[in-house]
Amino acid sequence: MIDDDSKYFSLSGSIPVGGPSTWHITDWDQRRVVSVTMDGEQDDESLAIEHFSRYSDQLPPDIYRIYVSHTGEIISTYNDLKDDETCCIHYPTLQDICLPEGVQTVRRDQLEELERLGPDVDLVAYPPCLDGSAKKGRVVGFTNVYMPGGNLEENRSRVFKLEWLRQLIKVVDDLNLEYGIMHQDIAPRNLLIDESTDSIMLFDFNFAARRDCPSPGEGEEYVEDRNDIKGVIFTTYEIITQDNSLRNIPHEDQNVNNLVSKWVKHPESGKIEGQESV
Repeated sequence: MIDDDSKYFSLSGSIPVGGPSTWHITDWDQRRVVSVTMDGEQDDESLAIEHFSRYSDQLPPDIYRIYVSHTGEIISTYNDLKDDETCCIHYPTLQDICLPEGVQTVRRDQLEELERLGPDVDLVAYPPCLDGSAKKGRVVGFTNVYMPGGNLEENRSRVFKLEWLRQLIKVVDDLNLEYGIMHQDIAPRNLLIDESTDSIMLFDFNFAARRDCPSPGEGEEYVEDRNDIKGVIFTTYEIITQDNSLRNIPHEDQNVNNLVSKWVKHPESGKIEGQESV
C-alpha cells in the first residue's frame, strides 16, 4: 500500500474572501477526488487532507464533496455530479493507436495487483491466458518488466560497474544524435540494473522532448539547461560521492564547472568496478 505521506494530494482549490474554503483532495490509493469544504479562508491544503484522511475509507464512491466543521466532523455530504472534480482521462481504442511492432495487449482484469508502489504505479502479476493478445477494448495504461534491486538512488551500496557508465553514454548518444530526443531528467533515481543482462536501464521519460522543440502546447519543451550530457556527469558524480547538493538548485544555476577535480568516494557507496583501468 502507499504510505500515508504519499497517499493524498491536492492540486487545486477555491478560497473566496471570507470563506468557505474548498480543497480538491486526490486519494491515490482509491484513485478518486473528494472536495473538502471548511469555514473561513483556509490557505493550506494540509488541514483539508488531515480531515479527509479520517473518512477516506468510509465515504461511498458517489460522495464527491464533504463539508466539515473546524474540528473535522462531517456536517454534510454531497453526491451531485457538479461537485465531481475528477479529471476526464482519454482512453483511446486499440484501433485508434499505432502499436510498435512486437507490443502485445492484455486485458486489465487479467492482471493481479501484488503491491502499490506509488501513485499510479502497481506491481502486477500476469498469469498468461490462452486466448492470446487482446483484440478489443480501450487502452487504460501500460505495463513494463519489473526490475528488482531498486534504482541507483535507493540502492547506493551496490557495486557500480564502469561498463554501465559506458552503456549509459551510448544510450544518450543514440537518443540525442540518432533519434533527436533529450531525456532531460537523467539521475540515479531514474536508473535500474537488469541483472539478467548485466546492463543499465534508463526510464521515466516524463520530461523527454525532441531537440527540434515543438510549438508551445504540442509537447514537452527542450531546455538546454537540462541537457543529457550534464545529466550523465552529475549522475556519475552523485553515485560516487553521494553528494546531491549541486543539483538541489534551479537547472539554470547547475554548472558542471563547479565540480571539484578530485571526486572522493563516499564510504557507504558501493565499489566502483573497473576503476583500476581508468
